[in-house]
Amino acid sequence: MRYLIVFFSLFMATGVSAQKIKRETVQVNYISRPSEPIPSDITSLDVTVSQIYRLEYEAEMEQWEADKEMARKNFESESEAYNSKGTGSKILERALLNEKKPTLVLPAQPVKRERIFEHGVVSAKINMEGLTKASGGAVVGIEIQSFEGSDPVDSRLENKDKEGNISYKHYRSMKYRQPVRYTLTLPDGSIVIDEVIGSSEGYMTHSSNKYASTSALNKSWNQSSINDQLSRAAVEAALVSINVVLNDRYCFSKKTRSMTIYHAKTTKKVDYTELSNTALDMQMAMEKYFDNQEAAMEGIRACVPVWETALEGADFENKKARINKKMAGFLYLNLIQANIWLEEYDAADQLFDEMRRLDTKKSAEGTAKGLDSFSEDQRRRKEVNS
Repeated sequence: MRYLIVFFSLFMATGVSAQKIKRETVQVNYISRPSEPIPSDITSLDVTVSQIYRLEYEAEMEQWEADKEMARKNFESESEAYNSKGTGSKILERALLNEKKPTLVLPAQPVKRERIFEHGVVSAKINMEGLTKASGGAVVGIEIQSFEGSDPVDSRLENKDKEGNISYKHYRSMKYRQPVRYTLTLPDGSIVIDEVIGSSEGYMTHSSNKYASTSALNKSWNQSSINDQLSRAAVEAALVSINVVLNDRYCFSKKTRSMTIYHAKTTKKVDYTELSNTALDMQMAMEKYFDNQEAAMEGIRACVPVWETALEGADFENKKARINKKMAGFLYLNLIQANIWLEEYDAADQLFDEMRRLDTKKSAEGTAKGLDSFSEDQRRRKEVNS
């Protein structure tokens, strides 16, 4: 089974440093194994969506319709009673009781406090790679919780010009958040994840544009419209995060990782042709990963002995050596990355240990930061999917 599908595109080639180091940086697209695989016989996905405020708003609208109907009935009854009176009685009541002809007064329509999301639009944004949208399989439940916003706070910025004149810019800010709860339920009823996005990260802050006067600020500030925009942004960001988590944990998902291959520039005094050629060979090998993984692996393996041989000739005490301690450090990085993509994680661990014990340039070890955790993560994913 193909576990890694890698496309490479050459991104950048930097200039030569004082130690003649050259770098070829490429973006690696690959298929990552799930960190928490679900049973392989689950092939479909259904998405259910609920919104707490939608139910509240629908209840408010229903009550509003009932209140409008009641207002109309009261108006009709009062109008009928008023019209049945004679002209004299109407004039007398108006004079003595200040009673006027009935008028129809309808209740105000409820104002939305947050955005109402269409369930179909939300569910369309949830996708788990490898699963088709159909019932009978896994179920992702999305619960959009209530929008929370603080009272707006007015502030102003002082500006002093060259003549010492002071002017102010007025703006308004508020804090907000909108948590989204999501669950993943398997066909047997077991819930494998139940988390909330936006519940513990605290509130975000929204600030208006700055205006020369408070009246201009007030004119621009529409609380209902602002809540709608912030609500939409918060929920859409949460859905993106949910997709990332679901695909990372439970799917064979496509990811991108930057990779740098190190070599050196040949000069009149020093020949680095084999290192430059090997860097190119590594790129060419990785470009085959999608169409011919076996040939790509063979190409990567052919690069390894070239870097190993170069390391055998390293002189860690001589800065002017063909392979000095800085060059050696970067060759270790080449070998570590090659073994990670070959899924030879024990060999990668051994190379990490060697690089850290030897007197390689600190810049190489700094560049390796995060590479060891990536290797360990890839190892663990392979083990749990075996």
